[in-house]
Amino acid sequence: MKKLLLILTILLGFSNVAFAADKINVYYFYGKPRCATCMKIENYTKSTVAAMKDKNVVYQGIDMDNSENSSMVKKYNLYTKSVVISKNKKGKEQWKNLDKIFLKVGNEQDFKNYIKNEITQLKGG
Repeated sequence: MKKLLLILTILLGFSNVAFAADKINVYYFYGKPRCATCMKIENYTKSTVAAMKDKNVVYQGIDMDNSENSSMVKKYNLYTKSVVISKNKKGKEQWKNLDKIFLKVGNEQDFKNYIKNEITQLKGG
């Protein structure tokens, strides 16, 4: 019985490591001033992530104007407000700047489908 418990503990420990690697970060990089379109992008992105009801998909707003975030802005080659999705797989980060957000923000459902589809693709990759 003790051996079985030990084996289960080890297996569960490894499975937790695997699940942690599947975490998707959805970053909304914003700056000032925050216009109506920028607020829509933020709200649509937040609500899309929330609607997915997946604890491994996490939204985070990041102020591009804050010097503490400059390394992330540089890492993702950002020059304007952006949505970036990111995951770590085997210690290597995979990420994508969702550069069509400004084209899709005029249609809420199209925007949300775009975000959701890109997250789904990154999860499977």
